[in-house]
Amino acid sequence: MGRTDAQTAAAGVTGSGNVVLVGNPNVGKSAVFNALTGTYVNVSNFPGTTVELLRGKLGERDLIDTPGVYGVSSFNDEEVVARDVILDADTIVNVVDAVHLERDLFLTLQLVDMGLSLVVALNMTDEARQQGVVIDVDLLSDLLGVPVVETVAVRGEGISELVETIDEARHGHWGHQHEEQLLQLVATTGSRAHALLVLEGDPDVAGLHDLEAGGLRDEVYRDRRERVDDVVSHVVSHTMSGASLSTRLSHYMMQPLTGLPLLLLVLFLMYEFLGVFMAGTVVGFLEDVVMGEYWIPFVQGIVGSMFAEGSVGYELLVGQFGVLT
Repeated sequence: MGRTDAQTAAAGVTGSGNVVLVGNPNVGKSAVFNALTGTYVNVSNFPGTTVELLRGKLGERDLIDTPGVYGVSSFNDEEVVARDVILDADTIVNVVDAVHLERDLFLTLQLVDMGLSLVVALNMTDEARQQGVVIDVDLLSDLLGVPVVETVAVRGEGISELVETIDEARHGHWGHQHEEQLLQLVATTGSRAHALLVLEGDPDVAGLHDLEAGGLRDEVYRDRRERVDDVVSHVVSHTMSGASLSTRLSHYMMQPLTGLPLLLLVLFLMYEFLGVFMAGTVVGFLEDVVMGEYWIPFVQGIVGSMFAEGSVGYELLVGQFGVLT
């Protein structure tokens, strides 16, 4: 079997260390992994857990697909496994759903704040275009401080460019509100990633350094959410050009000048279908023709051969309120 362009490009990746795929659930991370590795995949459980990890090769590097998570923390086994793999990663490929950018960038900014070497794969861009979502990829890259590559992983689009960009992975523009406290923890932990997780209250990471877990998780999360909203407000716009029919209809239904006429049209069509066609035409045909001309005479003939007309059995089965009629 011949190689795809993406796998040919991957064969030329000569950097050292491992590459770890990170993303929210249902962002197409597995599709990116499959596009990069082909069929040569090793499935194994993370030590001490039942959580599976997919491992493959990206050129000379190891490629690891982590469980889908919404943040790097220790709330469940999947997050613990993802956290431990991420902390040991040399390069992160953060797969982001272009349709739900405001949701997925929360994890992206956390990875940036952790000081990790990062590339963002902006996946499902075809679906975003169908929904009229336009993303300024260059501006997004500038605001995050890391390379951003558009992909449609299920069709292999953008995968070659992603492979070529992995060697350009870099640290992003972190802007933590507790930077002074964070730097103090870095001096103790020796790692910005560990320091941030301690500050956010991760008990496992804090225990590794004999530190008390910080109590700033909610405050840090609120600040990160505000930063995500700010980034999205600058890079995302909407257009009807190239949008799908359902997206166009949804847009027009939300506008006062077009929404009211569309509502009246829908109500009229519902009345014609339910009130006139179903309740009138269909019910009339079933009662008068199917039941009146065929079914009732048929079952009355059969039951009449067994019970006398007017008897209890006859009335029970085929009378005015009979079971069969």
